Amino acid sequence: MSYKILYISLRRLIGERDVAGLRSRLLQHGPVLFAHALALGSPRVVADALSLLPISERITVLRHLPHPLRDAMKPLCIGGSQRLHLQPWSPSVLALRRA
Repeated sequence: MSYKILYISLRRLIGERDVAGLRSRLLQHGPVLFAHALALGSPRVVADALSLLPISERITVLRHLPHPLRDAMKPLCIGGSQRLHLQPWSPSVLALRRA
């Protein structure tokens, strides 16, 4: 399957918010092909796709994305955000401790 055909399939699954379908494509094609096909889209499309995947799969795909795309996604809080690295004193962690 070519990158473009896989990308079209991924766009449809992202639009439908089909988590099972995205995970199936990731397992079927592997993280390298999945990431290369996903890289045909905008940073927003990539962020939407990654947000639907479990964290372990998200990290695996993120590692295979081109560096310029990862850099472009930083303002979208993907890949380099401080929000992903919770500090012990952050309000989010304190709220979790109280729960």
